[in-house]
Amino acid sequence: MATESDHTPAEARPIGLGITTALVAGTIIGSGIFTLPAALAEIGWIAMVGFAISSIGAMLLAMVFAYASNRHPAAGGPYAYAREGFGDFMGFQTAWNYWIGAWVGVAAIGVSAVGYLGELIPALREDRWAQIATAIALVAVLTFVATRGLATGGALSLVLMVLKVVPLLIIGTVGFLAFDAANLGPANATPDSLVDAIGLSVALTLFAYIGVEAASIPGQAVKDPTRTIPRATLIGTGLAAVVYLLSTLAVFGALPNSALAESAAPFSDAARVMFGDWAGPAISLVAVISCLGAMNGLILLAGQMPMAAAKDRLAPGVFGKLNRNSAPAIGLVISGVLAGAMTYFGFGDGGLVEVYTKLLLISTLATLLPYLMVSAAELRFLIVDRAPGTRITRLGVKVAVTSLAVVYSLWAMSQAGTEEVYLGFMLFLVGVPIFVLVLRQLRTPPPPAHESVKPFDVISADPSQSNEGQARN
Repeated sequence: MATESDHTPAEARPIGLGITTALVAGTIIGSGIFTLPAALAEIGWIAMVGFAISSIGAMLLAMVFAYASNRHPAAGGPYAYAREGFGDFMGFQTAWNYWIGAWVGVAAIGVSAVGYLGELIPALREDRWAQIATAIALVAVLTFVATRGLATGGALSLVLMVLKVVPLLIIGTVGFLAFDAANLGPANATPDSLVDAIGLSVALTLFAYIGVEAASIPGQAVKDPTRTIPRATLIGTGLAAVVYLLSTLAVFGALPNSALAESAAPFSDAARVMFGDWAGPAISLVAVISCLGAMNGLILLAGQMPMAAAKDRLAPGVFGKLNRNSAPAIGLVISGVLAGAMTYFGFGDGGLVEVYTKLLLISTLATLLPYLMVSAAELRFLIVDRAPGTRITRLGVKVAVTSLAVVYSLWAMSQAGTEEVYLGFMLFLVGVPIFVLVLRQLRTPPPPAHESVKPFDVISADPSQSNEGQARN
């Protein structure tokens, strides 16, 4: 019976614009949108201005990734761009932080999915062991799907994106028939100034856009990457922003502000007002589908990111080994096991909401550093290494967009709070000794081609296939 290392994987089918766009939009639109209106209602309707600002910030980041992928559509996305701009250490740290953020995010969204399932299966609400088992089972099933190859996992993302985006767009369009301006309540329901209220709403909503980088990570597994990745990044992020803003505003107008602020399931409650009692459970089902779509996207990325680093010999070789479906199966399983373990230990003495919040915080902080590194690396390229003959007006626009993305990323990290920034810094420091071990292996000659790669050996990549080789070519 053939093992994973006993055969050559088949050539992977390249993924096109539809699946790549679904990977972006499907990863961005997760569980947060279904609970966010209640938190924003406590601020007042001015919070929609903050949401719009967050959407602009997300589009700035999307444009930076579009610039970078058009110039150099390398596998690994954020990792490849950070390494190109600042060398092996920052490239490794970007891959390290992003990988942790991905599988922790899978755990967080799995917990959220269980919460929504509890609305459909009441017996699940009070049984902690059933909640843990269900969350881990969801991780396991989606990890198995990911091992069937990027095209299969991407196709699932496309299906799940349609299933969750269409109902949200119906709420954000037809749902306005139930809109009542009197339900909006005060512009600012907080004791703070209007500016502070907007700032608070930005802090609450900026985390909803994690995933703008999703199209860039598969890199050259994408068909016509220099065109497809930038288009998918901008279309997917723009679609998510439209869905977010329209549906949230419709919910604001469907429920009185006081009722919305106290709602545990604001979209379900609003759907009942818009379409009748049957719509409440239906929206809970959509929320579960939304969670599955975001989990599927993050699982795929959790396999692709370390695989790209392994090809450049900056990660253990086991993460770069491909199965017959051209999927990094062992790396996917490792990420899935860690996500399952994080789910189990995350419960502790807390309830679903506490566990979800704790895991989401870790995931978000880990992901913000790669955003900052990519924005800074692209700014460095534009100012220092830009191609001769670049038009000044075009260069000026790119520099302005990228500079704003750097500022936005720094500001977003600062809004997370002192304890959270400390946690992110410690995560960065933990990566230092691991990089030292990887660096030691990097200096060791690779094994001969006829020898099998041991789990913690680094891969000897074909220079023409690695990010480093592509940068040279």
